[in-house]
Amino acid sequence: MVKAPDFVQQMMSSPVVHVAPDASVADALRAMIDRDIGAVVVVDDGRPVGVFTERDVSRRVLDDPQLLVRRVGDVMSTPVVSVAPTGEVVFIFGLMTDKRIRRLPVVEGDRLVGIITERDLLRWVDAVASE
Repeated sequence: MVKAPDFVQQMMSSPVVHVAPDASVADALRAMIDRDIGAVVVVDDGRPVGVFTERDVSRRVLDDPQLLVRRVGDVMSTPVVSVAPTGEVVFIFGLMTDKRIRRLPVVEGDRLVGIITERDLLRWVDAVASE
């Protein structure tokens, strides 16, 4: 029997797929499609400044015919809600629920080091249930 992780650093995904704020929405979507993920972290000089998600696209696509050529920095979700690698996994549930977010960048100091997703939390729940 495997013990469920207690801390974020034990279950975060790294490296994180990211784009610069000046990248086009089309480039960000290409990165997401190529890796079969629903979001990219927008990073400026190693620091997360936003998250760009499928929802950011779906909320704008019908009203913005120029969306694909816009800068990701203009349409990303901000401010960034993040957690430290030493954060307790139990804490993440409440944070993600309260903020209504599905992806949580992991930041050490001000540097992006990983990401936690809903899928990661589901695997954690499965591990806890098996203990």
